[in-house]
Amino acid sequence: MANWTFNPQDYSENDFAPIPKGDHRVRINDVVEKKFSSGNEGFEITLDVSGYGSKLWFYLVLDANDPKRTNQRIGEFFESFNIGDLNLTHYRAWIGKIGGVRVKHEEYNGESRAKVAFCLKQKNQEKLPAWRGEALATPTANFETITPDEELPFD
Repeated sequence: MANWTFNPQDYSENDFAPIPKGDHRVRINDVVEKKFSSGNEGFEITLDVSGYGSKLWFYLVLDANDPKRTNQRIGEFFESFNIGDLNLTHYRAWIGKIGGVRVKHEEYNGESRAKVAFCLKQKNQEKLPAWRGEALATPTANFETITPDEELPFD
């Protein structure tokens, strides 16, 4: 365990206000496959919100009992984030895509929480300001091709 002395003066209970209601530019920060309590599978999508330090979560539930509604929701998500590859197994490629969502507030345990109401169509994002925030780190790889006659650096 690291040697650390906690200083309580450096701690404060942050009372983060929820993301305001309305339309917001967002970027996909992470996507995780998930099995929901309903038994349905799907994706938990973490969204960065332009101009805010807080995050939102969007759930893309694959409901086999309601394929029409599920495909509608997937289509709206793909359209909002300009995702052209319709293969759901390529979900890691969604990370970094920028789109728009409508935020609503709901009460949860006596607190108002921001929640994604729905994804905005591209044409409804035109009035949103451009993405403001840090760029996602993209791995840079400088690989060198080694031909079979070259000696490898290991045994």
